[in-house]
This record gives sequence, structure tokens and C-alpha cells, in this order.
Amino acid sequence: MPLFAQTLRRQRHKSQRGAAAIEFVMLFVLFFALFYALVSYAIVMLMQSAFVHAAEEGARAAIAVDRLAFSSDAAYLNGGVDPRVRTTVGTALAWMPAKSKTKVLGVNNSLVQLSMAGNLLTVRVVYADYASDPLIPMLSLPLIGQIPKVPDDLAGTAVIEL
Repeated sequence: MPLFAQTLRRQRHKSQRGAAAIEFVMLFVLFFALFYALVSYAIVMLMQSAFVHAAEEGARAAIAVDRLAFSSDAAYLNGGVDPRVRTTVGTALAWMPAKSKTKVLGVNNSLVQLSMAGNLLTVRVVYADYASDPLIPMLSLPLIGQIPKVPDDLAGTAVIEL
């Protein structure tokens, strides 16, 4: 009987080897997807926060432009506020990778959006179509779907009264 019990135990042990590998793969995929989603969302939050910060810095820089040094409101906006804000926003986002920085700021920071309504200056920094061109590629896993699910555009806006 002991020989039979040992043989039976060995057969059970051999049949369990594959199960452990399958469980490992299933758990690895789940934990990898969670980790990847965490890192991807952290990058999206970092970018969103950086855009808000850059827009706020640009709006604050507009205060330093002396309105009395310009002959008209158009000259004040185009010759004083506009270049100062664009330069400040560009400096605030200088840490970004070159490809992303070009997509967000454009050539000579031309994609930074400025608008003036009365005395209110609105500064907007946008990463257009982030979902189609993200910093980190998105994964598509069976049963889970696309990781991460991100907004189409990432943007930061600041409004200041001049």
C-alpha cells in the first residue's frame, strides 16, 4: 500500500504543475495591467497639472507688462502681453520631451491660446488629441479593454484680470 500511495501522490503532483503556471500568468496579467494603468494615469495627472501650472505662470507674467508703455490696447496685447506670456509658458514646460513639447507649444510657443475679453486675459495650454498620441502607448487587453482610458485632450487654463 505505501508504494501505491507514493505513486498516487506523484501523479497528483505532476498534474498540478501546469495549474500553477496558468495561475501565475493570469495574476501577472492582472497585476501588470494595474501597474501600467497606475503609471499611465500618473503621467496624465502630471501633464494636466503641468499645463495648469504653465497657464497660471503665463497669466501671472502678464501682470508685469506696463500698460502705459503702449499706445493702444492692441499694441499692449500684441507687443507686450502676448510675447511675455508665450515665453513664460514655454519656460514652464521646457522639461517636456521634444515631440510632446512641439505638439503642445508649437513653433515659438504659437499654440498657446490667449484671449482677452475686456480686462480678463485667458491663457490656455492644450495637448490636442492626447488619446490618439499619448506619451506612453496604450495597451488593449482582452476582457479588460484599453489601458488607460484617457480624455481626448489635456488642457490647463488660467484667467486673470489685468
